[in-house]
Amino acid sequence: MNRRAFLASGLAWAASAQDWRHSQAFHRLFNLDFAAAIPLLEKDCAQQPSDPHHHNNLAYAILYRSLFEANALDGGVAVGVSEYLNRPKVNFSTSERERFSAALARAESAAQSRGETAEALYALGVSQTHRANLALLVDKEWRAALKTGGEARKLHTRALALDSRLVDARLVPSFHEYIVGSLPLFLKALGFPVGFSGDKSKGIEGLRSVAKYGFRARLEAKVHLAQVETREDHPERAVDIMRQLAQEFPSNHLYRREVANLLLAAKRKDEARREFSQLTDSRYRFLKPARLDVDRKEFEAKLRA
Repeated sequence: MNRRAFLASGLAWAASAQDWRHSQAFHRLFNLDFAAAIPLLEKDCAQQPSDPHHHNNLAYAILYRSLFEANALDGGVAVGVSEYLNRPKVNFSTSERERFSAALARAESAAQSRGETAEALYALGVSQTHRANLALLVDKEWRAALKTGGEARKLHTRALALDSRLVDARLVPSFHEYIVGSLPLFLKALGFPVGFSGDKSKGIEGLRSVAKYGFRARLEAKVHLAQVETREDHPERAVDIMRQLAQEFPSNHLYRREVANLLLAAKRKDEARREFSQLTDSRYRFLKPARLDVDRKEFEAKLRA
């Protein structure tokens, strides 16, 4: 690819990603308005069936709607994987699973038709990431999630080898770098036979880069970065990240609740109370009263602990 074509492809990627981030579908989706977001995403798929990103976005929305309805998105930063795996399985109906799988199949077909390009490999990796999330978050099959997540990492590493400017493709490899780099030495050694040992510092650097400069993956990178900052004993950084997201998506009570949980974990109880009290605001229309009552009881129990 000559320099002019190389630059043009990068500009096209940025323009496409910016269109997504400024679209009604994006803002509806991350404000938890799944009822409005999914029809908009289906319209995008119908209008541009050759764009794998639209199909990946639809698959994401279908999966996360079921997770949201099952109250399985709570505590995205504060709750660890081991604790989550011990919770009841999410009810992901056969029809929804079929819709999810069909969307991913269309995404992968559209990506494969583009050949061995960085953007195509990135889209294929995103599809694999969604499959890994299904395995982990719905089926509670962590081994399958690790295997599929590893395939996503390989695809995104190949994408970066073709185009290092594709900053979104750094998300999955960076998160894997951090996770494996954080393991005890005897467990980390298990990564050497497959050529992946992990580097915690490199992983954090990559997450921060995507959170700052990313296009499609910036939001997810911020949530992962908040997880990492909490684990690395920087709760104030995690609070700042989640506060920014709560302001950007004013109907998303999950982000606001996470700020309260993080403040509570940091022993900033008065601030945590004030943050939690905002959940009664009418803008959080997707937070059901019964769920708020449950959350309030859990929150008050933690305050007394």
